[in-house]
Amino acid sequence: MQHKYRTVEDLLKEESFINYCLRKNEQDVHYWEKYLAENPGKKELIAEAVQEYRLLFTALAQADFEEQLSALKKKLAGSDSAPVIELNTASRARTPFYRRFSSIAVAAMAVLVIGFYFIRKIPPTPTSQNRSVQYTCKPGERKSFQFPDGTQVILNAGSEIYLNDQYAKNTREVFLKGEAFFEVQHNAEVPFIVHTASMDVKALGTAFNVKSYNNEGRTEAVLVRGLVEVTLKKDNNRKLLLHPDEKVMWRDDKAGSEAEASHPAANSTAVVKPVKKNDNGDVKEIAWVQNNLAFEDEAFEEIAYQLNRWYNVNIQFESSDIKQYHFTATFKREKIEQVLEILRASKRFNYRIEGEGSIVVYR
Repeated sequence: MQHKYRTVEDLLKEESFINYCLRKNEQDVHYWEKYLAENPGKKELIAEAVQEYRLLFTALAQADFEEQLSALKKKLAGSDSAPVIELNTASRARTPFYRRFSSIAVAAMAVLVIGFYFIRKIPPTPTSQNRSVQYTCKPGERKSFQFPDGTQVILNAGSEIYLNDQYAKNTREVFLKGEAFFEVQHNAEVPFIVHTASMDVKALGTAFNVKSYNNEGRTEAVLVRGLVEVTLKKDNNRKLLLHPDEKVMWRDDKAGSEAEASHPAANSTAVVKPVKKNDNGDVKEIAWVQNNLAFEDEAFEEIAYQLNRWYNVNIQFESSDIKQYHFTATFKREKIEQVLEILRASKRFNYRIEGEGSIVVYR
């Protein structure tokens, strides 16, 4: 009942409201946006509750940052292994949030500890002397964690993020190799910047996806919510603005694959384009955030890059012609063998498994 939301505590007892704060459940976000529209008098109360929730987690993270980081660096010294923190979309019993409300601080600390458990020290080198913290995600893994400022991050398979040791103090700059989805904690005085080899993506408070794998020869940014400024480093630092449901892609001709090199737009400069949505309103570029794989008229060679990371396999082609086969499909937790069988049903090819994780595709 809507009239029961009279205090900040009333709101923070609602699990759906916590999901609204985290922007992690579309139904809950829609409910509270509708509630705000129908109850404008509750606007200040909602804003105060959201701020209280974010301050709690941010304060805990900031206060404990140095202590946890120091302890965990010592604990992990001499070890490069990183435990898996997989995203799990399977249904589970929903515990009423009011039973956990009194333990929010404990939960916040747990999130912080889990996040920092796989942080490790980067050896000081001329190119990484200001990148002292690293988050890594091996092929076959996906991880979810929170930065010290409250920014939520989902890291895709085969990806790395480096943080400047001054992060959340006087800067919020990160360095990305691979793919990550960011839901940025708003701070107008300290912009959030994602650096990649080809472009920088700058935001104040928003949600967006950045993809920049070294072996793919392209860098892509997709905006879900808010506003971001993209700087194209290899185009005389040209700046572009992205609005919601828009994307920009930069192609590197030297590093690109055969499919990229043959693309009609491979030699053109980057432009802003609207993203395509399916009948359910989903965007394929961020399907991975929900543990799905989505392709739309993509070459087999490009799909193979994603399958390699997703399933921790190594797909090789015996024929260049097969690389150029194009597919449109969406997969939800199928095994690699099932994926290949589904693709094979629409195009003629065979495959064999050689050893552990090695797959050869042939006619």
